[in-house]
Amino acid sequence: MANTIDGERRRRELAETVWRLILRGGLPAASVRGVAEEAGLATGSVRHFFPSQAELHNFAMLELMATVTERVRAAAQTPDVRERARAMLEELLPFTDRTHAEFAAYLEFLDRSRIDTALEPVASESVRAARELVVTILTDLRTLGMLRPEIDVDTEAVRLHAFLDGLMLQLLVAPDLNSRQQARDALAGWLEALEVKA
Repeated sequence: MANTIDGERRRRELAETVWRLILRGGLPAASVRGVAEEAGLATGSVRHFFPSQAELHNFAMLELMATVTERVRAAAQTPDVRERARAMLEELLPFTDRTHAEFAAYLEFLDRSRIDTALEPVASESVRAARELVVTILTDLRTLGMLRPEIDVDTEAVRLHAFLDGLMLQLLVAPDLNSRQQARDALAGWLEALEVKA
């Protein structure tokens, strides 16, 4: 039992090491060798927990998904329904320096998953999880009578998800195109346009 706990703790420590490297130098910096050097371990010690770089990167992405999920859960505690929906969806966008680095690494991961099939399942799951969040938020707004009756939740989820992905890409690749505040305002405007008018 103690070995299992120690092993899980070491995996978490290595995941944190991966993210320190990613935040400094992007996904390429988080190689097995780079993680070993950063953690002060032999490469073989890292490979004991993550036999391949793909497994290491998959674990790091799963940790990122867990971090985003925690932030979404925290945002879900916002009392006002409109503010809650906006706050939850904002967690899918790079609005801080930390999340900017995280989402930049995430884009690198998605790109690499196109040619590395070992990464594809986690990449696909991350996109599905984002879509499910959008569907859940729209469904909740519909249940509360706040969504215009003619709006189809599934169709709108596709549109809103694509809009969020577009904003994320613009904020990462062309940050001078939209400020973070402009992106926040655009999201708020999109949600407002879905609401039942008094």
